[in-house]
Amino acid sequence: MCGMEFQTPSSRAKYCIYCRDKAQVQRNRAYAEKKKSGSSVTVGSEQICPKCGKTFTVTSGSQKYCKDCVSTTKRKKVQPTAEYLKENYDYIRFNVPKGEGDEIKAYAQELGMTVKYLMLAALKEYREHHSDKE
Repeated sequence: MCGMEFQTPSSRAKYCIYCRDKAQVQRNRAYAEKKKSGSSVTVGSEQICPKCGKTFTVTSGSQKYCKDCVSTTKRKKVQPTAEYLKENYDYIRFNVPKGEGDEIKAYAQELGMTVKYLMLAALKEYREHHSDKE
């Protein structure tokens, strides 16, 4: 607000320490005006879902849709960038005998795991039970 540069450990800070309080006062004033005009939504009130048109009871201040519409709306999972993966993970590739790859994938799926997590779990288990042998 004041144009002064500032440093902070948080990546979400928008204001310097001097302007932070001023911004909070503005937010409080805007909320009070919204509440006074009747356009704010009260928790426990009945609203109409803009997606499906059903009536629902508001359970939080930021709720816009009924529970059915919220549960059907899937959020996109953000894929990590190649740079992030390169900095934080090692890549290991290994071959298995012909035909066993599908068996390993099926077994992992039966356990509700990916092949990667199956291998990591197997390695952890092996280490726990064979730590005395070198």
